[in-house]
Amino acid sequence: MKSKSQKIRLGVFIFIGLVLLVGMVLILSIEKYFKERDIYYIKYENVSVSGLDAGSAVKYLGVHIGSVEKIEINPENISQIIVTIGVRHGTPIKQDVVADISTIGITGLKIIELRGGTQDAPLLKPGGYIKPGRSLTEEITGKAEVIAEKIELVLNNLIKFTDPVNQNKIWTLRDKSQSVLNRLNHILTWTKPRLENILTNLDTSMTNLAYASKSARFTLQTIESVARSDTLKNTLRNIAEVAEKLNKANIYNLDEDLNFAVNRLNHLLKQIDLLVNMNSVRLNQTLEQLNQTMRYLNSAARQIDENPAVLIGGTKPENPPDEKLKD
Repeated sequence: MKSKSQKIRLGVFIFIGLVLLVGMVLILSIEKYFKERDIYYIKYENVSVSGLDAGSAVKYLGVHIGSVEKIEINPENISQIIVTIGVRHGTPIKQDVVADISTIGITGLKIIELRGGTQDAPLLKPGGYIKPGRSLTEEITGKAEVIAEKIELVLNNLIKFTDPVNQNKIWTLRDKSQSVLNRLNHILTWTKPRLENILTNLDTSMTNLAYASKSARFTLQTIESVARSDTLKNTLRNIAEVAEKLNKANIYNLDEDLNFAVNRLNHLLKQIDLLVNMNSVRLNQTLEQLNQTMRYLNSAARQIDENPAVLIGGTKPENPPDEKLKD
């Protein structure tokens, strides 16, 4: 039999438990009953809200902002479901926000997920209606209908494909394809050695081309080194100096003398032609004069060879042969 002290301890334990239970209930319900909340409404039409109950969470992009207060059928339009939600006071709800019905994990529990909303859009005042979004059930149902239609289309195509006429066409196509493959295999077998030979020659050509490219690169490097060398610069400088000296030198007189001699020689050849027709005696005399002229020319060439300064100085040899020629 329990003593009086044990009964007292049991009573105290029960009292403390009841106090803790009431405190927990108050703590859990303080947000609902004691904190100020903003009320909004969502009107769904021909959308199933199965799994969504009073107390279900309301989130904005994954952040918990409130809960579902009430779900009821619109008495004015029975195809519409009005969901009342309460969110923390001051939560910015824009007019272009939409409310989707989403599922939490694999439990099947539904929540209201608020999405969208732009920074420039005006705020929706408490008591207003949030635009309804999509429902997961509706989306799954729509996808199931689309899948069913596609499966039906595939089955119809299979039925047409297995038709006896189409089967005969398929077998005929298979036989023709086999024949084409056999011919193609024969062609590949016949051309394989030739292709290998072509590839070998191509490999050799590529090797030779690489060697030629290497040689050309070496030649270009050599030319570049020569072009950058001081020897080439000095040679070009010397050529420029010689050209400048020749340009300043008085060689025009010698050029005029040579031109005069050539003209006289041409005139003399014409006279020779006339003399041949006139008489042989005068021809012999003319040939003698021509021989003497050639000796003078040889003498002038020898002088130029012995003394190149004649070209620069522009001096004339004494007694030029052209002055002794007679018309």
